[in-house]
This record gives sequence, C-alpha cells and structure tokens, in this order.
Amino acid sequence: MRTTVLFKILTVSGLISILLFVPSCTSDNIDDKYGPGSACDTAVVTFSQDIKVIIGQNCEMCHNGNSASGGLNLAGHENIQNSALSGTLMNRVERPMSDPLSMPPAGPLSDCDQKKLMAWINQGAPNN
Repeated sequence: MRTTVLFKILTVSGLISILLFVPSCTSDNIDDKYGPGSACDTAVVTFSQDIKVIIGQNCEMCHNGNSASGGLNLAGHENIQNSALSGTLMNRVERPMSDPLSMPPAGPLSDCDQKKLMAWINQGAPNN
C-alpha cells in the first residue's frame, strides 16, 4: 500500500515537472518565430531614431569634436551626412575586421545596423 502511494506521488510530480519545463524548450530565435528578416525593419529608417543611436553607440566616442580620431568628426547630422554621402562611412564599416581601417575597432556593426545605414544613405541621408 505504501509503495503504491509513493509510486502515485512520484508519477504525479514527474508529470507536473514535465508540464512545467517543456514550454521552456521553445526557440527564442526571432527568425524562427516571425520569419527571416523580421527583426530588422529598414522600411522607415530615420536619423533621430536609428542613425544617431548607431553612430552614438559605435563611433562618436572617438570621432567627435576638434580631436576626432583620423580627422573624422561624426558629431551631429551634418558631419555624419557628409561622411555617409561621400562613401567614407560605409567604406570603413564594410571592411573586413582583418583590415586595420575597419571600423568600429571593437567589432563589426550588426548586419541590421549596416542595412539601416545603407537605407538611410539611399534616402539621401536626411535629418529626420
């Protein structure tokens, strides 16, 4: 009798454990959940919401003001726009990491950030 009760308790607790842990085995990959490319929306890229953030987080700490590294000042829309439209910005971003002129030096921008930069440049690099 005691063995039967213990067996039932173990069986029920085992089933509960399975039910609690099985849902956690789902994928957290955005592409798996929503389809390829859904995580990077380049349909509406703006300077204020996208480009300024990308440059601020990855470039502006070295490329700003009068002492801008390599003479490239990326502080403010006008400076970023000039670099973008001249091709300088993407030239450095798209280089392989083995190239000493590749930027940023800490590692490449994500594919999404590069796509957003290109989308904005293709719009004429507006101050929007």
